[in-house]
Amino acid sequence: MKRASAGANPVTGKAGPGLKYAPATRARAESTLRTFYDVHLETGQGPIINPFPLDRSRRAGRANAHHNPMDQFKRGRKGRYRPKVSKRIPKRIPDEQFNEIFAGLKYHRDRALLAFWVSTGARAEELLDSFQGDVYPGDQLISVTRKGSRDIQQIPASPDAFVWLRLYQEEIWKRGAPRGRDQPLWFTLRRPFRPLTYAAARAMFQRANELLGSNWGIHDLRHTAAWRMAQDPEMSITDVQWILAHASLETTQLYTAPDQHEVIVNTRAYHQRRASKPAQTPPPPAPGYNPESLRTLFGDPP
Repeated sequence: MKRASAGANPVTGKAGPGLKYAPATRARAESTLRTFYDVHLETGQGPIINPFPLDRSRRAGRANAHHNPMDQFKRGRKGRYRPKVSKRIPKRIPDEQFNEIFAGLKYHRDRALLAFWVSTGARAEELLDSFQGDVYPGDQLISVTRKGSRDIQQIPASPDAFVWLRLYQEEIWKRGAPRGRDQPLWFTLRRPFRPLTYAAARAMFQRANELLGSNWGIHDLRHTAAWRMAQDPEMSITDVQWILAHASLETTQLYTAPDQHEVIVNTRAYHQRRASKPAQTPPPPAPGYNPESLRTLFGDPP
């Protein structure tokens, strides 16, 4: 995304809204429009020619038709007008910043939501669509409907998430919110009680961001959960893939790479070690060499 004049956020390092749409947004729109016109071409309801055609190299036949199974698939261009999207390392919320955001929340519902998001790695919509009967506190599990496959999957959550959830439920039930296994799990805090939408949850998280001066998004909580699990040496990467419901292990392996915050902390420590390291005296020249001649040729040692 093209940066605005303000540049990156000083807290998160993430660029704010730019003057143009991001390449990932344009690529998604290109795929949607090309598929839309393909459907209408097949039914005879659209134009004669798709205004978003495939790339010339893709028209001759199927992509990777002669692929060697021992090699990785090449990322070829699919649409003629599809922009190139670079693969970026997902950014996670550092622990100290997450603690500050969590401390600034006012309601038990919001604390429970963040605790579930950051411990389960579920997408925002997957958690918001849960019902009261999907929670199993005794087993520390919660059922969510996966975004792509629409499969119902039970995933574990942290114990404190269920504590905050119970506090929120007792509070909202006393105020007259519907109660039952087939009732939504998350409600608005004002009457009339309605299921909490993604837009309302996003606004809640934005208000918490304002206290810190950051621009983290709800999806960054999923990145944070994935990074924490992937960095644990006692948790296999295939377990993390199952929790996140990734179709490809390659996507999960993105979280094994160090993120920006970790690299900055390690590099600062490196500079401190260099600064505190005593200066080393250069070894004397080998016998037979004149030190003055060597200094004339190569200069003084650093």
